[in-house]
Amino acid sequence: GLDVSEEYAEVGRKHWREAGAEDYIDFRVGDASASLDAMLEEDDLGPGSVDLCFIDADKVGYDGYYERCLRLTRSGGIVAVDNAVWGGRVALPDEILEALAGFPEGDDDDGPLAGVAEAARSTRCVKALADKIAKDDRVERVCFLTMADGVIICRKK
Repeated sequence: GLDVSEEYAEVGRKHWREAGAEDYIDFRVGDASASLDAMLEEDDLGPGSVDLCFIDADKVGYDGYYERCLRLTRSGGIVAVDNAVWGGRVALPDEILEALAGFPEGDDDDGPLAGVAEAARSTRCVKALADKIAKDDRVERVCFLTMADGVIICRKK
């Protein structure tokens, strides 16, 4: 597992210990892109060595995480992408997202429009990755779960 927070890691470790799975989970704290790149270069990991990758991070980085995870995942392994519904924002037309993404943030971080541009940029990235996965011939059996905030599940060929 990867996370930027040691605090979140402790929540997971408690459950891993209770399940007797702690010895099977490699958890790292730090930047996801750098950690995934390092994993791809390690002798005991490397390309095609992981059974499951679950992506739930900054949405603007989703495509890069997907590509790295696809390289890490073995043939027949699973890549899952969280927040595929993204609060329903993925249903917004591209033209509206484009306009919102260019919206100036301004100085008022707590105002009614705070975060509009960032949310629109994130939504565009989530939509783009969903479209990419649907057409990606490197994966099969793509499933789009609409539970919670949506999860895309695919199996690497």
